[in-house]
Amino acid sequence: MKQSKYYFIAFIILIISIFLRFFTLQNQSLWFDEGWSLALSNNTTVQENLSEILGLENGDKYQPLYYLVLFYWRSAFGNSEFALRSLSALLGVGSVIAIFFTCLRIYGKKHALWSSTLLAVSSFSVFYSQDARPYALLIFIASLQIYFFSYAINVYKRNTIIFPLLFGIFTAIGAFGSILIIIFSSSLFLSHAIVYKNFKQLLKWWIPPIIFSSPMLWFYLSSPAASDPTATVVTRTGLPIIQNMIFVIYGILVGTSYGPPLEKLREQEKFNVILSYWFHLLIFIIVIAVIFIALLTSLLRHRKRKIYQPTDYFFTSLLVVSFLLAFLFALVTKINWLPRHSFYLCLPVVILIPSAFLHNYQRQNKLDIFPQVTKLATVFLLSMNVYSNFQYYLNPAYAKDDYRSAARYLLQHRNESAKSVLLLGQPILLKYYGYPSTIYAPERILKTVDGKNMAEKISRITQNSDTVFIIINREYSWQPRGVFKKEMSSLYNLEDQSDWAYMKIYRFTRKK
Repeated sequence: MKQSKYYFIAFIILIISIFLRFFTLQNQSLWFDEGWSLALSNNTTVQENLSEILGLENGDKYQPLYYLVLFYWRSAFGNSEFALRSLSALLGVGSVIAIFFTCLRIYGKKHALWSSTLLAVSSFSVFYSQDARPYALLIFIASLQIYFFSYAINVYKRNTIIFPLLFGIFTAIGAFGSILIIIFSSSLFLSHAIVYKNFKQLLKWWIPPIIFSSPMLWFYLSSPAASDPTATVVTRTGLPIIQNMIFVIYGILVGTSYGPPLEKLREQEKFNVILSYWFHLLIFIIVIAVIFIALLTSLLRHRKRKIYQPTDYFFTSLLVVSFLLAFLFALVTKINWLPRHSFYLCLPVVILIPSAFLHNYQRQNKLDIFPQVTKLATVFLLSMNVYSNFQYYLNPAYAKDDYRSAARYLLQHRNESAKSVLLLGQPILLKYYGYPSTIYAPERILKTVDGKNMAEKISRITQNSDTVFIIINREYSWQPRGVFKKEMSSLYNLEDQSDWAYMKIYRFTRKK
């Protein structure tokens, strides 16, 4: 391939990654989790934000870096939806660039183009590049870890201390970024030890990150979660772990907007919903099976040309060990294991897939069409991710929690005799969209209010208002949903119910 043509293709991949991450960036409302990002970067100084984060008893306590970076980002670029999410979008593009140069160093030009294309269009990566949450930052840090660590596993090694130091620095930054990076770094260490079996090199590359990360390691080990992993407030799984495992694999490979909308999977007829997407899922299974078999064959086949073999073994080990450690983490903490909790898996995946059909691993036989079939399957995988992206962009069924529409509705129906009550959700998001006067009354607060039932409690906190708007975000996870309307009927008539993505507003009027 000519040099000019190669760099033109690389430039096109970069443009695609930028386009996909900035396209309709502010189209959707900020959603529940982004409300946490807003709240934890909302103080006047970075010290106040850090103090608030460390005072939490939920999972965000163990991933403080993003909120501190977002605080400075908001100070520089403002608080619009575009500004809040553009940090993640830029970091997503940065991850594509880092993977490109990593694969260029280790494997060469063709592999770099394929791997960077896979990450550029990855629906999983694009979604979190359009999300004001820590995951785009964490993927970027993990991609930099792999880039600097590539100097340890590349056949053309350089005997210099600068790259182990840089690797150590970014590993420490990642440890401050999230406890999940500790899992990924542990997987890097174990894979390095398993595949290369070089104790001297192991010390050279792992003493700096251990030293630099020691303050955060001490913080994690001295926290209450170390002695009781279930003490931290996180969403607990209500599913068999095997279902979470399948969902993680599916989400990493094609994102969560390729198949059925997640909201429909929480309905009683979820099995029928899955069956209605049988064709999508069949294509997914076939494509992944072809790529997996080809990759496994290339790893097991004896090769005369072994220049890339140890590197492939390393990234295979990294993928397997990372997945197993994530599985163990989910078992111990009983967290609702989702693709985002294993964000780092997308990196060895996009690095490994091109190895299934590149580097002359297959037999040099003109009748052997398996490499071409695998390449075609990879093109299908790219197309599936593009499809998944545009489902997310344009299909309302895949929309995030629509606080924007809920706030607009409340503003349109506002009057002096009406009060609004948020029973489940993020009050900061209603305030962000211009409706600051909502009473926040989650279950822990309602329990302290006098009253025999929900109606009496609502009447008391709204000071006997004639009209009450009840706002519920993600009602499926709200325990009183089964008896809510019945209890409210003792004092109120239900006049109207408005629904948006993951948002419901009930308008009640007091009985005369």
